[in-house]
Amino acid sequence: MLTIINKDALRAKVEAESGGQRTVLYTRSGQPSYMFVVPAFSMEAVATGLGKQRHPAFTVKEKAIAEFFYGCYPGSIHNGELLSLPHQRPASQGSLTAFQQSVKKNGRGWHLSTNAEWCALMFLCRYSGYAEVGNTDYGCSHAEPAQKGLRISGNTGENSGNPVTLTASGPVEWHHDGTLSGISDLCGNLWEWQTGARLHNGEIQIIKDNDAATDLAHAEWWAIDLESGALLPPGSPATAKYDSPAALCLGNAGTPILSQDIINFNGEWGDNRNTSGLLDGPFNNIVPAQGKPVATLLQILGFFPWHREPDGDQAYLRNYGQRALLRGGAWYSGNVAGMRTLCLSHGSNHASETVGARPVWYSPVG
Repeated sequence: MLTIINKDALRAKVEAESGGQRTVLYTRSGQPSYMFVVPAFSMEAVATGLGKQRHPAFTVKEKAIAEFFYGCYPGSIHNGELLSLPHQRPASQGSLTAFQQSVKKNGRGWHLSTNAEWCALMFLCRYSGYAEVGNTDYGCSHAEPAQKGLRISGNTGENSGNPVTLTASGPVEWHHDGTLSGISDLCGNLWEWQTGARLHNGEIQIIKDNDAATDLAHAEWWAIDLESGALLPPGSPATAKYDSPAALCLGNAGTPILSQDIINFNGEWGDNRNTSGLLDGPFNNIVPAQGKPVATLLQILGFFPWHREPDGDQAYLRNYGQRALLRGGAWYSGNVAGMRTLCLSHGSNHASETVGARPVWYSPVG
């Protein structure tokens, strides 16, 4: 684990109060960010049946990393940089590209959360039995209405105004490990952009391991063989795709099917618009076509259920055009918000008051 030697007063205070689980890192311009330390782990430490290898979030450019530092709070923008700070209004209304430009200004090693990193946290939460709760009902928890955060527009509980809650304003239960040292607001509040994964005309495509933590401009995209998990050039036969149970181009066609082929598109091939045809159903109900075996990599990266769990987490996507990845749900999501919830329905140029992003840092290797 990385030892932080330079101890300024703020960093020392945060580390002491969290028992070393949190620290404060500084951007290129010297601005602070509160970060949670996520040490490397193997899959056998958090799941059975998914192998003994390191989780892919802890490999960057073929080299193992000891940990990554995940923003304790949804990102807010200050002097052009994306920071993780308490008592702030989370940034929204930014496209994936815009948030990437902001976090790049932070300096080397800084990046937006990757899908690999998000899924590492998902496995940690599920293995440890942590409750996934947050702002899922206009400033409150839909499941526990007494759990409230401080809304941007005030008037907690009213179905009007801006229901996004300020960072660090929610109860202890809204932190991933149930302590105030944990990561807050992974469930609800704002959808959060994730890099390193996308949907291209229904085909699942990824950037290998956690290479999305580096320069995305030169990253190589891969498709995934449905059964073996081998990385293949996009468009190869037998790669994992999301098919539709019906060729419905108006409204919701139901829960996506994981398949080697797409029989039913819900829109025009190559159309990046947000037209009405979509797939929306419980993540838990995704099944493989013809009962084919599903590669462990697709389960490790949160594209297919590792095992069936009684939650309401959502799979919401369009299997036509190119779609970027959002995770977690928002303030309106209710029981469909959660760590397994995924949204692959919008392009990378999408910007909304319900979408934000989070900074992450790793110590660059080489």
